[in-house]
Amino acid sequence: MVGSQALVAYRRTDGTMRVYTSPITQYQTQLQEGKLSFQVSDLSATYENNEMIIFATLGLSNNGTALNQVWQEGGLSGNTPQMHVTSGPNVQSMATLNLLSGETATTSGGGSKLRKRNIHGVLNTVSWGILMPIGAITARYLKVFKSADPAWFYLHAACQFSAYVVGVAEWGTGLKLGSESPGIQFDTHRTHRYSPFQPWNTTMIILSVINVFKGFDILKPDKKWKNAYIGVIVALASSAVLLEAYTWFVVVKRKRSESAGKLPHGANGNGVNNGYGARSQQA
Repeated sequence: MVGSQALVAYRRTDGTMRVYTSPITQYQTQLQEGKLSFQVSDLSATYENNEMIIFATLGLSNNGTALNQVWQEGGLSGNTPQMHVTSGPNVQSMATLNLLSGETATTSGGGSKLRKRNIHGVLNTVSWGILMPIGAITARYLKVFKSADPAWFYLHAACQFSAYVVGVAEWGTGLKLGSESPGIQFDTHRTHRYSPFQPWNTTMIILSVINVFKGFDILKPDKKWKNAYIGVIVALASSAVLLEAYTWFVVVKRKRSESAGKLPHGANGNGVNNGYGARSQQA
């Protein structure tokens, strides 16, 4: 996290420990060693029972009794620590430490950002992942039935308009999260952004669903939420397949009925003779 004053520790390939300080001023692939904005002494680290502990004496000049802390876990490239992932538990590991009592509490800033991420994910799922496909299904299949006219249009318009409004709110929370997290970009998730004025064909619906799953990969919520959305998509897809088959049946039956109701011209039973006559005379 940019602005953090980090204590970094890792175990080298030969088993020895390496520990140092690193002021994080920008997002980068490596944590560079450097002095912090406050004094740090007696810095050491241990690794036992698959657990790493950092020891240090901090000199705080503002006479404060509390500080905000974050903790992260990242990979190594040889003996060089790499940037940690920016999703899942890594964006939830933050708290306030009381230096007098030793107690910790979740920081309001971290909780606020997590809530925004969750809200962004829910809005994205509801707008692009559920309402838009329902609106498209309504327009494609219900308008075939004469009894559903014009109700299908109002239902379709309501779904699409609601999806657009919710989508704008989701887009706004995404911009806010982006401004609060400079340097962090999820290019694959952003690639599936498109104009709401484009025609909502099958390709657009597929891209919407893919975008929702990209969001799940970023947020990493409980598995039950992803499974629930998979259930919704399966239900919508199954309904679309059944409605597609039934729609074709209705259309074919209607065309046959219309064809059977039309007779060839002149064969309508009115006794009109369209041929010619001949008369014989005796000499």
